[in-house]
Amino acid sequence: MDVVPDAHWDKVIGEVGPLETYLRCAYHRVSAHAEPPGTRPVLLLHSDGGAEIALPLLLRPLPDGSGWDATSAYGYGGPVGTASRATAAFGEALDRWARENRVVTTFLRLHPLVGNVALVPAGAELVSPGPTVAWDVTPGRDLAAAQHAHHRRAVARARKAGVTVRIVEAPETLDRFRELYEETMRRQRADTFYLFPDAYWAALEAERHELGVVVVEGWLDGEVAAALLCFAGGPWLHYHLGGSSDAGRTVGASHLCFLSAATWAQSRGMSRFHLGGGTAGGAESPLFVFKRRFDPGSEPLAFSVAKLVHDPARHAALAGTDSTAGFFPPWRSPA
Repeated sequence: MDVVPDAHWDKVIGEVGPLETYLRCAYHRVSAHAEPPGTRPVLLLHSDGGAEIALPLLLRPLPDGSGWDATSAYGYGGPVGTASRATAAFGEALDRWARENRVVTTFLRLHPLVGNVALVPAGAELVSPGPTVAWDVTPGRDLAAAQHAHHRRAVARARKAGVTVRIVEAPETLDRFRELYEETMRRQRADTFYLFPDAYWAALEAERHELGVVVVEGWLDGEVAAALLCFAGGPWLHYHLGGSSDAGRTVGASHLCFLSAATWAQSRGMSRFHLGGGTAGGAESPLFVFKRRFDPGSEPLAFSVAKLVHDPARHAALAGTDSTAGFFPPWRSPA
């Protein structure tokens, strides 16, 4: 198992898989600021009989400072490679590297669009929290007409109310978006993880070109009533974060922003606008239902997470149990 220098990270990813936003080095540099201080990105590369598998990770210091736990960056990730499935040698090499570097566990959020479940080592516990929505925006589709009737009405309501949409590529500042986003997170009583620190936003602004940052704003009466922060790269547009004011929620401003973003992606020849999944409850959650209604005619994508324990003794000591059930690793639980 080799550690790839950051300078060669994107080149390696592009050689073994899609050079996708959530797999880029820049995205991991940004995402490290959302994790505990001292978190650092690492890209592992394993070669076996001509087949290669790359695994991007964030290494987070353990609470007691005695080592690390590894995780995918917030969003989607996991292994990519030229192999059709993970070999036993890959799993063994990952375990060996982890033990040598005091990495106790690894948590992977697999990528629904890449479809990389088969590249997860055989010893991992796979869990399916629920599907995700990948809006089909291929050229020629009537995106507005394909929506659920509820969403079509919401879009019409927003337009009647006078909502206008502005799409900004690589904005120099995210201050306006951040203010609305944080207002939304507080209103929803979201976990404090989602209130990202100043360093996260500064890094996101610095990497805006590399990550294809696109902000979609819905304006109403001279103020931003709804906004989306997306990543554009290759054939895909990703919805990453969003927010809305009380006034925006009332008139359906977010619905119009999503449709406008999808239309923008379609005009650039993209094939999918990935909206992500729901919250607790998976396919039954209101958030998933909201997203699915933008493209109810397309099948959702399977989404899985993977849990790996490299040092069972240390895991048991830190977790107070041998079990990997529930939040993993448990010492990162927000509860």
